[in-house]
Amino acid sequence: MGHLRLGRLPKTRRWTEVINLLGDPALDPPSLAAAVISAADNRLRQLANDEGLGYSFWLLTRIAWAARGPGFVEDLARLGINVNSNTSSLQLIAQVADRVTVELARTSAEGDFAGLGSLALRSALTDTVGQQGASLFGSPLEDLQSSFREYSTQAQFGRLSHRFFGNFFARVLRSYVDRELGNHVGTSPGLSNLNQSRQFLDALDLHASQSARIVEDFAGGWYSRHNWESQGAISQDETQRFMAYALRKLRSELKQSVAAA
Repeated sequence: MGHLRLGRLPKTRRWTEVINLLGDPALDPPSLAAAVISAADNRLRQLANDEGLGYSFWLLTRIAWAARGPGFVEDLARLGINVNSNTSSLQLIAQVADRVTVELARTSAEGDFAGLGSLALRSALTDTVGQQGASLFGSPLEDLQSSFREYSTQAQFGRLSHRFFGNFFARVLRSYVDRELGNHVGTSPGLSNLNQSRQFLDALDLHASQSARIVEDFAGGWYSRHNWESQGAISQDETQRFMAYALRKLRSELKQSVAAA
């Protein structure tokens, strides 16, 4: 999934609770996810203003919308993504990743959670093509456009957004958990070996994905409404406002087990 290399977890009360949970025989992904989100809440609130993360999602809206019309190649070119009749899905996704890297460097947003947003974008695009059965190593441009056009409707863009946010928050959770997990493998009852560790991380990813379903309908409605209002030109500012709301919803959803306790 990729993670941030930021050293050990802070020695605060909330992060100590996260560390203690990793040693709990009843360790479960929802409880750990809730504890991590609670401990990192101040930092995660700042994501509402993270231009790099906002840009990654804005680019996702633009690619999906571009696939609807006859000017797919020209519209992508205006985004800094150059394709032709021989461009494969893998090549397009690599170009998108490169474009985000350039933008993050320009805005001084490279690294930190902006980098995780870029990886989430790449994953969402890869899954989109994969769901349509196109070959990552050689689908023609028309098949490529058709694959993304499938996700340009309100309902399908909601699903695409679900993938983006689920993948992003899975990476966020791992960016914290990975810093401490190695100290518990082989010593904690629920993490007795590497296989159990991998199974737990997979379950943590699944929990993040399932929690991200809360933004699916809202994201689809937002995408449809604002494309209609803007005649297919959703702005980065409007996308940033959407991100603030979606991230707040997701933080709340992931913290539900703490509230229930």
